[in-house]
Amino acid sequence: MTKDNIQKKTLSIRISTNGFCFCIHAPALSDSIEYFTYKPDIERSLAANLQAAFESCPLVNKEEEYDIKAIVETGEYTCIPAEHDNADDYKQIFKYCFPKEQDVEIIANRLNTYGFTILFPVENSIHETIQNFGNVTFYTPASIIMSYLSYKPIEREQYMLTYLYNDFAFILTMKNGKVGLSNIFRKEEKENTLFYLLSIWKEQGMSQTEDYLYLCGDSSIEELSLSAGKFIKNIRRINPNELFSPSLLNRIGGIPFDLQALILCE
Repeated sequence: MTKDNIQKKTLSIRISTNGFCFCIHAPALSDSIEYFTYKPDIERSLAANLQAAFESCPLVNKEEEYDIKAIVETGEYTCIPAEHDNADDYKQIFKYCFPKEQDVEIIANRLNTYGFTILFPVENSIHETIQNFGNVTFYTPASIIMSYLSYKPIEREQYMLTYLYNDFAFILTMKNGKVGLSNIFRKEEKENTLFYLLSIWKEQGMSQTEDYLYLCGDSSIEELSLSAGKFIKNIRRINPNELFSPSLLNRIGGIPFDLQALILCE
């Protein structure tokens, strides 16, 4: 590794209608993290807000081009088996699943460990805005969390993981190292989130006394944990500080779990 490679910085971004998170870091230096958040103006488009965020972010040197990793929070994605992974078919497959989606770039994240590819949309305006600042690779929370679990698996034969952040709830069930089911939905009301979680738990044939539910995300996991505890015996909260290697990330509050996983594991 050359001195330039060690010092080269990567810009990691989490994009959501609720806000943007920027992290600048040199991958070889664990304590090189710098963090910035931006609250969007609800009167402006997401792309206009992202442009304004880049312009106001003190971490970004406008004269420098970055390697950018961007997580796009979206409630729409679909999985295709590896044997049917053909880039020429991405738009057709995604349109079949989400016929109303237009004016988007379809992004593919290959998850070779699990034998499938995740397809998800990125608005063309967002895609173009980010590319003005460097070479970008897009991800969605589902692909980041699944990749993390293949990198550092939970030692259980069967479990469910639920990640709550902003308006979305992501649910993943795992059976013997393989994905049983994955889905994401808007957590508009706590009762609906609990009902959907328990419905998946039952549909996947999980035991109320033997299997485990893992929770991570924002403060809403506290209430969900109490409610789900009436129905599921084994509930564990995932603490990023215990999972990730010691770094400045552990000392900066508020960095989303998927963004931490992207920075430290990709």
